[in-house]
Amino acid sequence: MLLSDDGGENAERFLQSAHGSDAIHVEFVIVCSKDTRCFHGDNVVVRELAVDESVAEAVNAAVDGATSDFISILRPEGVATPDALDVFSAFVEDHPRAEIIYSNEAALGPEGNLLSLNKPIFSPERLRCQFYFGDFVFYRRELFLRVGGLNKARAGALLYDLALRSTRESRAVEFIGEQLFLRESSDNGDSLLDDEALDSTRATLSEHLEATGGGVVKSVDPRGVHDTRRLVKGEPLISIIIPTRGIFSFIDGARRCFVIDAVKSIVDQSTYRNFELVLVVDSVADADVVVELVRLAGDKIRFVEWSKPFNFSDKVNLGVLHSRGEFVLLLNDDIDVISPDWLESLLALAQLPGAGMVGGMLYYSDETIQHAGHAYHEGDASHIGLDVPRGDRGPLDGYLVEREVVGVTAACAMMPRDVYFEVGGLSNLLPGNFNDVDLCMKTTWTGHDIYWTPHAELYHFESKTRDPSVHAMEVHVAWGRWSFRMNDTRYWPYALSRAPR
Repeated sequence: MLLSDDGGENAERFLQSAHGSDAIHVEFVIVCSKDTRCFHGDNVVVRELAVDESVAEAVNAAVDGATSDFISILRPEGVATPDALDVFSAFVEDHPRAEIIYSNEAALGPEGNLLSLNKPIFSPERLRCQFYFGDFVFYRRELFLRVGGLNKARAGALLYDLALRSTRESRAVEFIGEQLFLRESSDNGDSLLDDEALDSTRATLSEHLEATGGGVVKSVDPRGVHDTRRLVKGEPLISIIIPTRGIFSFIDGARRCFVIDAVKSIVDQSTYRNFELVLVVDSVADADVVVELVRLAGDKIRFVEWSKPFNFSDKVNLGVLHSRGEFVLLLNDDIDVISPDWLESLLALAQLPGAGMVGGMLYYSDETIQHAGHAYHEGDASHIGLDVPRGDRGPLDGYLVEREVVGVTAACAMMPRDVYFEVGGLSNLLPGNFNDVDLCMKTTWTGHDIYWTPHAELYHFESKTRDPSVHAMEVHVAWGRWSFRMNDTRYWPYALSRAPR
């Protein structure tokens, strides 16, 4: 189904690119206004809009009269790649239950270079933030009719609205990793959403959030990245677990105690107030540090003494055992809170059905990104966004949207308490490094989802308070357990940087 409003030139280019498939019978329907010169050809039906008929109504009528198993609706501002429909046909044979299928795409860059537009697998939480499915999306005709087709009240956001309603009705969403569509250009401003589209997008997202557990649309953006938030349910207690030596150090020539700064930022900045601070403190802690922490946090703080050799995992586990919260938040002592609603942002996702862990956006002090989620690729593990300047949009705007991930750093990771105990907490065989990789692997292995939000922003003064060196034993343990899962690019199909610390 081609929506043509340009005199048929784009439709003609697309039709020429899509013809020639031997593996699949295709019927093309061009929906256009009466005064538009529409392209005519083999297997092409022209559907002119009747007086006062909307595009949505015309498309619905055309689909209702069609006999095909799948339909795709697009404004043909690009062409199908060679053998695209053959690839699609073969995919359907291998995935007979699929009801929604989308694919990777490519785009011509500003200098005529070819840019890959790689996408994640189906990510419901990301889809409520951006219509990342793209231009070439196939719907099983039966599903299209079941959800009521296009909604004429959503002019300007017809396809986004269809995608959200369809994914609510069916989770049989599949992804083709090959590029089936070539856009005529990358994002150059031509595709900005107009006022009508923004109003329809806001209404569409509000309806979707209400139908999927609640939330609020804070803003919609012409570039297609929308700030939608899940809402916290109730006011559960959050136990913030912070392992620390509890001493002053000289950092860059200045006397500083990071845990004091961390606790001060939590107490002063956080708008969510139902939390407790459980500090697992070395027995050599400076008494002045303890006194200052009590002054800052009062009855919100409790101390657990640690007298054994350093083991981050053991210290955190001990802190969790002494905590009372329905949710536990693992937090390094070398952080500084930036966004006041950081706890709400983490908690709202941690309360989703099936949630296992949630992480946030961490920055180095030089205003570069330290962590926007974990990614595992070709046997390696890394932080997404590592060393990229703060404010960068990232591949497919990934640094701006809440999304599913394969893992997050334990420097800031919230978990439902029962999930933490279900997976066995942090492994004491990994005292300093890769304990969070192991925890994430256990969490997803047991069927729980992991999320990341850009709205929980913190500075992380990485490894300023501990020995950052990696020991061979830690590599052997972590990769010995999980090397068979160290190539998981489902949610982040992009190149990685160095390994997480």
